[in-house]
Amino acid sequence: MNTVNQFIDVSYHREKEGVEDRKKIAKFIIDKELYEQFYPSEKFVYGDSYISTPNDLQLYVQQYDGGQEEVEFIAEFMNHLVIKDENVDDQTHDIIKVSLRKEENKWMVYSIEELKTEIMK
Repeated sequence: MNTVNQFIDVSYHREKEGVEDRKKIAKFIIDKELYEQFYPSEKFVYGDSYISTPNDLQLYVQQYDGGQEEVEFIAEFMNHLVIKDENVDDQTHDIIKVSLRKEENKWMVYSIEELKTEIMK
C-alpha cells in the first residue's frame, strides 16, 4: 500500500516545485517504461503555473495472501488541477488500476489503467 500511495503522490502531483524530489522517489518505485511516461523530459513539461494535487485517496487491494509476486490495486482519488495562466481550477474524480510486481524484494509499479476520470462541478 505504501508503494501505491507514493506512486499516486509522485505521479499525479504535478508542479514545478519539488519535481526533482518526486522524480528521485519515482525511480525507485516505477519501472523504467512507465517512469518515462510520467517523466518524458528532464524538464518540467507543464509550465510554471500548472499544479495538480491528488487528495482523498482510497485504495482497494485484490485478495493478497502474502506470497504473490504481482498484485493489483484500485486507487480512487480526487485530483485538483490549477493552471493559473489559463484560469483553470478543476476537480476531477479519478479511478485507476495500479499493477505492481515484486522485483528484488521491493514492489514496483509496472502498469496503470485509467478506469474513470470525471470532472466535478
